Amino acid sequence: MRTAPFLAVLLLTSIALSGLGLAAPPTEGNTVTVTDSETWVGGSFEGTVVVAEGGALQWSGEVAVKQNSKIIVEEGGTLHMEEVTMVGEGIASTLLIYDGTNVTVDENIDDDDATLNVYFNIDVPETAYLNLTVGDATTNNITGESASFTVDLTQPVDILVDHNYPLRLGIAYIELFHSNAELLTIPAEDLVQQGGNVIWNAAAFDVENYGATIIKDSMIQGANITCVETCSIEESYLYGSGPIQVMDGSHINFEESTMLGSRTDEDIILHDQATINYENSTGTGGYTDAWIRLLSKRELVVNAPTATVTATGIGYNGNTINTVIIGDPLDPSTWNVNIGTSEHKRIVEWVDGNGVYNKEAGTIKITVESNWGNFVADAAAPQVSSATIDVVYPQLSIDKVEPESVTGETNRGKGVMVTISNIGTVAADPNVRCYVDDVEAQTTANSADWAVVPGQTKDVPITWYHNSDGAVKLDCRFLYPDVLEPVSETISSETGTKSSEVSWTTAEEVEDLPLVLYAVIVILVLLLTVFVVIQARVAKLERKEYMAGEMDEEETPFWDNKED
Repeated sequence: MRTAPFLAVLLLTSIALSGLGLAAPPTEGNTVTVTDSETWVGGSFEGTVVVAEGGALQWSGEVAVKQNSKIIVEEGGTLHMEEVTMVGEGIASTLLIYDGTNVTVDENIDDDDATLNVYFNIDVPETAYLNLTVGDATTNNITGESASFTVDLTQPVDILVDHNYPLRLGIAYIELFHSNAELLTIPAEDLVQQGGNVIWNAAAFDVENYGATIIKDSMIQGANITCVETCSIEESYLYGSGPIQVMDGSHINFEESTMLGSRTDEDIILHDQATINYENSTGTGGYTDAWIRLLSKRELVVNAPTATVTATGIGYNGNTINTVIIGDPLDPSTWNVNIGTSEHKRIVEWVDGNGVYNKEAGTIKITVESNWGNFVADAAAPQVSSATIDVVYPQLSIDKVEPESVTGETNRGKGVMVTISNIGTVAADPNVRCYVDDVEAQTTANSADWAVVPGQTKDVPITWYHNSDGAVKLDCRFLYPDVLEPVSETISSETGTKSSEVSWTTAEEVEDLPLVLYAVIVILVLLLTVFVVIQARVAKLERKEYMAGEMDEEETPFWDNKED
């Protein structure tokens, strides 16, 4: 009869123990999902913890984290670490050393003939020209993975660095052998130094936040933290846990806290339009920035298929960029250029290792060159991943095309007045052509003065010739160069302006004899006149001669006729 109660107790105990087993981090590489409100204290952590939507995990105490473990806070979940010490296993730090870095070893050990070994993070090549001054002695051209020195540990030992190596060179750790045969190892993060930079080579575990993560009054070592949603870090110490990645659209509060030993040159990286509240906090310092804003790209979208781009003061180093846009005239999606071709060119805002805030002050100049003139856009460099910059074009129109009359004679010029306006803010010297039924007309439009300044309306006289009878209209349009054709609608909304009809006719021959015929008639009249005059003169001479002969016969004196 006691069997049933015993089984019930056993079942309840099993459930209770099962519940206690779930209310703790995984230890064998498995996954634990938190769906309700749970509180964990300390423990060993190996595997994956998922704080699901609606779940809330409060974690405190000392936690030893195995390599490659992960905490994922899903959307709607909350992770609250308070008074927790979470240390990743197997992480290694390096003290990056530069020309002038000074390391001090002060262990207050009673041994004036100890051995100090410096272990480097790389096999130092000869080209590094590494010199170390330890105490009063300098050792030149150090190579290899380590260097050994005899030192007096009864007083502080200074190590002064001198090298010309352009790549990362650092001290991984220092070993001390002293008289009682004890070995003392000082890791990079514990070295007292000036002018160097402590980094961690790799993270031990990941924290990915898609919900809400709060770290308060805690110490986190060896974490790789990604904030897709808001993270808050308050009154805490983070060692070897940088850079914290704050994704686009997210936010981080970093207050009354300390970051030491980032794996890169930044403690916190804000991506694109992420935001930060950084108050009363310190970072790794030295060459490591407290935080930066890094754009994923720097795309400039332009209203021109072809343009030159000049950018100055761009990014972390104030770079100058000269490039071109060569897009497909029929595909506006190709009218762009990326000026963020390196990470430094994409850093637009930062707080340096000394806590000084900096912001890029770059400028952009985009120029479209054409035989109508050069059209330009000047702008401050946009500090977003993609921005539109519009080149300023003229705003042109052909207002009127007015012939001097409604009739015309074929093959004879007719005056036409064309009115052109520019209501834009830039000048232009456009080309205009005129057409009859889409066939270019014979006009003087190609040699007329079409230049217009901003706000100007002007009348341009041209001459129109037409060689066939009929009633037609003259259609005047802008003739765009190839570089402006794809943006023609931006410059002018019209496709052409037509005149009223002009009736062209050919005059009757009797009313309009050719000039050559007139010339022949005039010449014939002149020749006939000359001939008549000459004939009249000849007749007059002959008459005079005849009359003279008659007089000779009738009036001869008598004495002229007497005989001898």
